[in-house]
Amino acid sequence: MSLPPEYIAARSVLLDGLEALRDHLDHVILIGAQAVYLWAGEGDFSVSIMTTDADLGLNAAELSPEPLIQDVLERNGFITKAGGNPGQWIGPTGIALDLMVSEHQAGEGRRSARIPPHGKETARRGRGLAPALVDFETITLGALEQDDGRTCQVNVAGPAALIVAKCIKLKERLEDKDTNKRDRVKPKDALDILRLLRAVDLDRIADGFSRHQMDLAAAQESNEALTFLVAQSTTLTPTLPDLAEQAAAGDESAALSFTILVQELSNVLNSRS
Repeated sequence: MSLPPEYIAARSVLLDGLEALRDHLDHVILIGAQAVYLWAGEGDFSVSIMTTDADLGLNAAELSPEPLIQDVLERNGFITKAGGNPGQWIGPTGIALDLMVSEHQAGEGRRSARIPPHGKETARRGRGLAPALVDFETITLGALEQDDGRTCQVNVAGPAALIVAKCIKLKERLEDKDTNKRDRVKPKDALDILRLLRAVDLDRIADGFSRHQMDLAAAQESNEALTFLVAQSTTLTPTLPDLAEQAAAGDESAALSFTILVQELSNVLNSRS
């Protein structure tokens, strides 16, 4: 299955962003769909892997004060849009690079992360990111275009951390009283969870969940996500498996596979407790 051009372009803007942030890379972690696909690959789904942006988490507690993130991004052609989302940087080709900070490191505020001396619009706050700060691996990331030979060493959130982030995102939107936010539930997020569960050994995923317990903020979000994952996957009306099936173009095996794998992961984790 050939990769969509939008995904190839998103990898290119990710490398642009990592190059701009090279002085901060020790405290930058790749999250989101691009991280999922690095772990899961294309899989055997009829639906191609797809994302149109790039997401990076910042370990604000460890960031150096210099160089200022907004300055290095602007020097490399990234801009922010007036009235746009905090932390969303548009690259020279019009593709977004989103910078995120875990809620417990983001200071006071509603949307923007407060990480002085870096500007208040530099990054956006978000729940579900704390596990990625303790559960990641460093890999060599390459471009997807044949004539682009760039590579970069980058920290990538582990499979368990990515599952937590996806679960927290889905949980917040499914439970929100604001109908507009519930309408923003993306079945693709559930399919990304299934991609990870299918592609990565469950013991390895369980290792990541165990690692989360070593940090208070990570443990709180990880436990919340696991409770949600099991509750929404193994009941008589399993929301997450149904969403995964929907995103998998109606592949009926997706829902059953989702439920079985979540139960198996739960069994692995229970055997360790």
